[in-house]
Amino acid sequence: MNLFTPILRLFNIGGLSNPDKGYQNAGGGSISTSSGSSVTDERALKISAVWSCVQLISNSVASLPLNFYTKTADGREEVDRDPVEALFKRSPNQVMKPRDFRLAMTVQQALWNNAYAEITWSGSRPVALMPLRPGRMTPFINNDGSLTYHYSTQEGVKIYAQKDILHLKGFGTDGVVGSDRSSYAREAYGLTVATEDFAAKQFANGGRPGGVISFSEFLKPEQREQAKALYEGLAEGAINSNKLWVLEGGSEYKALDFAADQMQMIGTRAQQLSEVARFFGVPDVMIGAGSNGSSAWPASFEQQMLSFLNFTIQPYLDEWELAIKDALLPRSSDVFADHDVSNFIKMDSTSKANYLSKLTQNGLMTRNEARKPLNLPRVDGADELTVQTNLSNLDDLEAINDVPQTDQPTRELPTQVQQ
Repeated sequence: MNLFTPILRLFNIGGLSNPDKGYQNAGGGSISTSSGSSVTDERALKISAVWSCVQLISNSVASLPLNFYTKTADGREEVDRDPVEALFKRSPNQVMKPRDFRLAMTVQQALWNNAYAEITWSGSRPVALMPLRPGRMTPFINNDGSLTYHYSTQEGVKIYAQKDILHLKGFGTDGVVGSDRSSYAREAYGLTVATEDFAAKQFANGGRPGGVISFSEFLKPEQREQAKALYEGLAEGAINSNKLWVLEGGSEYKALDFAADQMQMIGTRAQQLSEVARFFGVPDVMIGAGSNGSSAWPASFEQQMLSFLNFTIQPYLDEWELAIKDALLPRSSDVFADHDVSNFIKMDSTSKANYLSKLTQNGLMTRNEARKPLNLPRVDGADELTVQTNLSNLDDLEAINDVPQTDQPTRELPTQVQQ
């Protein structure tokens, strides 16, 4: 451990923890990186891997139905009319649809690991939710231990009570605020931007590296400036490629030999896509960053989707459900939110038929319940649980044989069958 580490931690410098009281920072820092590229949040979103990861996560979360239930003696039943349910099923505010709100909040959580929304109350009922800018919000722990939120506006700092903020937070070290993903991934973003800029500059130069012009004699300062004005930029840009140069006065042009394959440019760019995907917990194959756009982990597409749901999407779903319960529902309420993930993993027709067939044949689902996910209408006589009797206990066979046979008239078989 560095000698100065305890001192730096005392002043909350260079450590992961926040002070016991006061502002709780998410870990924001400089936009400059060791690669020499400055990466703002806007520039980070222009990286294809960042855009793909954020879009994939946010669209996946926002597309899943969010339902509200109440606990019953037999399990749960869906709630139709509830103030919180209305915010997520009808309208969260005057300018957004429910999906717009959930999409914007999930985008913020994916980018910065924090998302905030202002809660408007009418008495004890929440009546509106409006997203806020995470970069302007800082949680603050007061001397009495209460939590408030300080939001920077053009008029100054607005202070929100904890009950007036819906806070979605991701991975963090103190449970109060999520660690800013963009800040911690800044170096990876910077290297990605640097390789993109280098490749773009090289193609702008006609796909050729730079070069030097040497002279047989030393040049005077005014001659050096004249040579720069004459030759500088002559080979820049694809439009100037393969143009005729006229060199005079004993000058000679020599290209610098920095081939892209020798610099492992393609490999570096591919590696950076995977590096960025790891910060989001997204399998690189899902953003086209695997080898040749494919990956053997896992082998089947269904298992890939299941892994993506469990390891990437599920933490976002859990945070949504817990944040709604904590910020919007009374402590005494037995209403809770739950996402329906059944449509996320699409089975092929054969697998779905076998799955529903086993459930109905073993008495775990009625036939009308099996018809519902197929978007088929209900039919009469299909609301009872049924089981097959192909398999019976050996002791029950004797009882079956002892059942008296009713006198039924014997039907004469057709002549062809008798023969």
